[in-house]
Amino acid sequence: MEQALEDFLHRWQNNLSFELKSSGTTGKPKIFKFSKEQLIQSARSSIKAFNLHASSKVLLCLPLSSVGGLMQLARAMVGNFNLYIVNPSSRPLEQFNESFDFVSMVPTQLHQSLRMDAFKLMQIDKILIGGGPMNDALLRECWKEKINVWHSFGMSETLSHVALRKVSPIESKYFDSLPGISFSVENSCLVINYPALQIHQLKTKDIVELVDSHSFKWLGRADNAINSGGFKIIPELLEEKLQQHLKIPFFITGVVDQKWGQTIGLLIESSNEPDMSFIDQLDFLPHETPKKYFWLKQFKRTINNKIKRNATTKMVKDADWRSI
Repeated sequence: MEQALEDFLHRWQNNLSFELKSSGTTGKPKIFKFSKEQLIQSARSSIKAFNLHASSKVLLCLPLSSVGGLMQLARAMVGNFNLYIVNPSSRPLEQFNESFDFVSMVPTQLHQSLRMDAFKLMQIDKILIGGGPMNDALLRECWKEKINVWHSFGMSETLSHVALRKVSPIESKYFDSLPGISFSVENSCLVINYPALQIHQLKTKDIVELVDSHSFKWLGRADNAINSGGFKIIPELLEEKLQQHLKIPFFITGVVDQKWGQTIGLLIESSNEPDMSFIDQLDFLPHETPKKYFWLKQFKRTINNKIKRNATTKMVKDADWRSI
């Protein structure tokens, strides 16, 4: 962390460009370059959205190689915050007895903090979660402790979040844009306009339900969509319904089928063959119901513990899937 901090400060003080590498969740990682001015613009949007000020106490607990860590440091520089820095770990609050105004974490850090440092979490005014989805179990824990949590929507190429969704203690279904950012839709996928960052008509592969130009409901990824007998199925919507029945890591993927083109496959992370009897309890339409399943001891994951769907699915491309 010390070397990364020195590199950041050198670039910041000398107005040099900053590089970010995408997570590689959906494919080969890409490298994006940003100017100091772009970091400043993004930081200002976040500072305004969270109503932070010069006396705010902020914790940096993410790697500076990630967009979340880079931008947390940039916000501290722009906002002149009281910044506390700790090496990234699954328990970022372990060594602190401080109460913070603003902390940015990934879901695994939030999960461990809820287990081991719940009281400290309750002292934080605003908690931003990014870098991966929040499942129902994690949300319920947040509600139980009544902590203030926002879920971010963004990517490396947008230099952190472009939209926020309050998820605890009261959950909103919709993401709302940050100041100066607007949205549209093309082929059911979100298009982002962010003039302050010179981003115009950035086409994503995120399938959304657009409420208006500043608000949307996220449904899933177009590159994960399954075509089964003419039905377009969004795996993430099925996964949301399955979370209450399956408490171990899993995801939905398409399995080649001679009759239907693709059928619904359930890929599960488990050391032993999972019990699939819960399938009979599902109130799913016939074309939505999983027809095949397979299990792996370990999924492919990013540094932030996000499942690499494509890479994991390739591991079982020629596997002998079990029928349900």
